Amino acid sequence: MRCLAAGEGLEAGSVRILVVPAAPEEHGRLRFEQLIPDEDTLTAIASQLESCRLVGTRVLVEPPLYQGVTVVARLRSRPRASASRVEAAALDALFHHLNPISGGPDGNGWPFGRPVQAGEIFSILQAVPDVELVEDVRIFGADPTTGARGQATQRLEVAPNSLVFSYEHQVRVEPA
Repeated sequence: MRCLAAGEGLEAGSVRILVVPAAPEEHGRLRFEQLIPDEDTLTAIASQLESCRLVGTRVLVEPPLYQGVTVVARLRSRPRASASRVEAAALDALFHHLNPISGGPDGNGWPFGRPVQAGEIFSILQAVPDVELVEDVRIFGADPTTGARGQATQRLEVAPNSLVFSYEHQVRVEPA
């Protein structure tokens, strides 16, 4: 949950509460639908806050925006390593790190508004067992509702009221 106050894109006297639901991961992955809280939850939170808000304060309770992220990477595996196992481990590492609930630099969820940088992704992939070398990393913004993908970038900006969401990473592993 995050609270945005006036001056962060809101009019004076307004507070926006962004609600991220707890969602069970399936094989280390989240489905986009799991990240949208149901209306009953949002209504219950709004009702609770209504009873203790300052008079004249407008409280908005809603889900955050999500910035889909697709990483396309090319790796070289160590000699005698299984390319399929390296690929699976690299994908797991990406889905784990670029996770709004349990990912990020501290493993406590991706911080709101934190950009995604290619250097950080290089580091995550280089730490995967049996990766000899990370040859290439490209980051794309993606819309998780339409599947549309933006241009490749080295730094993907994320709005202050947004979190990242892993969307269809692609990893190719070349043998040593």
